[in-house]
Amino acid sequence: MGVLQRFERRLEGMVGLAFARLFKGKVHPAEIAKALTREADEQRSVMGEGRVLAPNVYDVRLGRADFDNLAEWSEQLAAELADMVAEHVATEGYQLFGEVQVRLELDESLPTGVFEVGSHVADPARPASRADAVAVPAAPPLPGEGVPPLPPLRGRMATDTGRQHPSSVVGRAGSKPGVTHVLVVDGPGTRHELTNGRNVIGRGTDADIRLPDTGVSRKHVDVVLDSGTAHVEDLGSTNGTLVNGRRITRQALADGDVIRIGHSVLVYRQDGA
Repeated sequence: MGVLQRFERRLEGMVGLAFARLFKGKVHPAEIAKALTREADEQRSVMGEGRVLAPNVYDVRLGRADFDNLAEWSEQLAAELADMVAEHVATEGYQLFGEVQVRLELDESLPTGVFEVGSHVADPARPASRADAVAVPAAPPLPGEGVPPLPPLRGRMATDTGRQHPSSVVGRAGSKPGVTHVLVVDGPGTRHELTNGRNVIGRGTDADIRLPDTGVSRKHVDVVLDSGTAHVEDLGSTNGTLVNGRRITRQALADGDVIRIGHSVLVYRQDGA
């Protein structure tokens, strides 16, 4: 079981199984989790001796409706997200200056269902608190600037060649034998195994994967599986398609990516990877 799957299991224990009702049309915590792991990968810095430094403070900015929707679990959710990021960082072999912290912040300019993620390296002598603060984070320091020396190496060390670590791009460059590609509908937990070629998702009776969702077009989106790689493509839908909180036209999928169409959330999984 991967880092994101373990987070989702803990999330179920936190809010119960009523995902469809709680996050209908709003930001889903699984989207935030995926965005945070991507942020850690994209904002890593190569330090001396081949060490790779990841940010330790992550700010998640939410619009009013989403911020209020998560308010009941904000403290526990921030802690679970921080633990998830720390686990991802350790798995990748990155290093940190201090404890991972995730802060949920209100940004009145953001519409419902949209969020933004930022990160920076914070001096552990002045740790930021885990809170749903409104304060704007300070500008991130340049690598090696104004920060203490890296701690001693523990466990395996990541080496960086300027490309993403292979585990963060699973499914983009082929698939291992025996891997099953599935879409899991959040809420009921219905699993749909993808077949090679087109897998049209929509509200219409002729869709391969049918969703009884008034916010979903008759033929909303197509997930194409070709040579072990899945791509999601919006089919000119009325309400658009979001992958990990970002509106897309066409995009390759990686294990754990969250697709949101209408009021429905689907998680792409590579079983056996």
